[in-house]
Amino acid sequence: MTDLGKGHPDGGGQDPYSEGRSMPFFPGPPGGPPLAAPTAAPPVPPAPGLAFGGTASATDPPGLINIEDEVVEKIAVLAALEVAGVAGLGGRRADGAGPAGAARPDRPGVRVLLRDDEVTLDLLVAVEYGSVIMEVARNVRANVTRVAGLMLGRRVAAVNVTVEDVRLPGA
Repeated sequence: MTDLGKGHPDGGGQDPYSEGRSMPFFPGPPGGPPLAAPTAAPPVPPAPGLAFGGTASATDPPGLINIEDEVVEKIAVLAALEVAGVAGLGGRRADGAGPAGAARPDRPGVRVLLRDDEVTLDLLVAVEYGSVIMEVARNVRANVTRVAGLMLGRRVAAVNVTVEDVRLPGA
């Protein structure tokens, strides 16, 4: 008999977090101790600007929560770059303004459309040569939908992926 069952409550092996590995993004194993309820913060006066959307519940303090489009764009870019086979984001404008192929170093290949409690994202991606393009595009759509929905706390209505380039890996 080996010592694999020692050190983990379910006996299925060692605890994966006991050897210096990082905790998952959303910690809290099922059946574990309940998380402490957050304490109420003092009310903050409303900030000028547009809110991300949504309606306040009776327990929310007054004020607006603003999420800039650039933040949503960055989330989409990082989520797309996590997918195997993505060489980078597109270089031409995702919003159709300007000449085709115009570089957008400030916002590479992403457009955000906010409506009510929903967000729609348009992405231009470059795929690594040798990858199955449709598979990479589906994986980009799935990962961006999942990550944006979790991080923004909003419904992702659509993620439109346009593959505009094929590049050599590492280029």
